[in-house]
Amino acid sequence: MAGSETALGVLPSGTVNVWAREVGIPLDNAGAREVLLHGQIRKIDLGQINGRYFLLMVSIGIDGEVTHTVERKPLKRLGVIGYLIAAAWMGIGYHNFRVWLEINKRIIKMNALQIIVGNTQLYGGAFKYTWRAKCDDGLLDICVVRKQNFFGRIGVPLDFFLRRKNRHHWVRYETGEIIKIRTRQPIAIQLDGEPFGHTARGNPPTILRVAANTLKVLVPYNTTASVFSQPLS
Repeated sequence: MAGSETALGVLPSGTVNVWAREVGIPLDNAGAREVLLHGQIRKIDLGQINGRYFLLMVSIGIDGEVTHTVERKPLKRLGVIGYLIAAAWMGIGYHNFRVWLEINKRIIKMNALQIIVGNTQLYGGAFKYTWRAKCDDGLLDICVVRKQNFFGRIGVPLDFFLRRKNRHHWVRYETGEIIKIRTRQPIAIQLDGEPFGHTARGNPPTILRVAANTLKVLVPYNTTASVFSQPLS
């Protein structure tokens, strides 16, 4: 649908329905149907990773590993609970990783627990790692969760869930049109909640870029969604 004149409409039936929550589409079929019939059309950006489009976000690191693990096990049948069980089990022993980021021709080197590149704000329906993201501003937002010890790994998601100001201490936040990512070893990637391979070791880099103004979407007329840079009519 990217680049076409057809607008994306949504009847929420997924595990969390992040896009619907993001733009205010009702989670019941009757309410969502009204948006399909009487909503307004907006144009938004998409992200791309190594040429593949994504609507919401890409994440590299611990949650990428969790997503890969859940997909291969019966935990997937448990929905959100299955992901939480896997995250709790794997989070304690997951190793931080060395990453080189190239953003706007600047090189950033750091040790990370997780990298979230967002076209939108919501993550898992409750967290906002890329809390400044706008889906129509021609940019991707990058939130790098710094290397954490055991107690930090407990504190980070809590601060993000409660949207405390403390979250600024845990992360490095950037924006850019093109992001190149290199890691010392292959690191698991998830794309819009689905497993998407691993980063390459060294070269070539994993390349993310924004595809501005690429997708038409149907959203409610009365939405107060903060993910749009321009007010909705």
